[in-house]
Amino acid sequence: MVRTMRVPESSCQQIADRVITVLSEKNLIRVRGERKGIVDKVTATLLDNFRQEDALEKDAEQLADEHLRSAPGGVDRRRVVQMIKQRLAEERRFAL
Repeated sequence: MVRTMRVPESSCQQIADRVITVLSEKNLIRVRGERKGIVDKVTATLLDNFRQEDALEKDAEQLADEHLRSAPGGVDRRRVVQMIKQRLAEERRFAL
């Protein structure tokens, strides 16, 4: 059972636009060139991150299924999946 976090591209664009706006207002970044291009790159990065997290979740689910076949009853599957996901994220240097 893989629960994917479905975030629409339009939401990612809004988030990216807001992040760029706030960082610009706080003088933490200076936008050079076309703003739309920057928003598109940040949006693509966000979407890629969500896809990677979905893949990580899927791998954790598969490993949990394998582990739980031989485990005694009463094991909290969600907790096992979360622990495996954290370990995979560390190994892959992926920030959750």
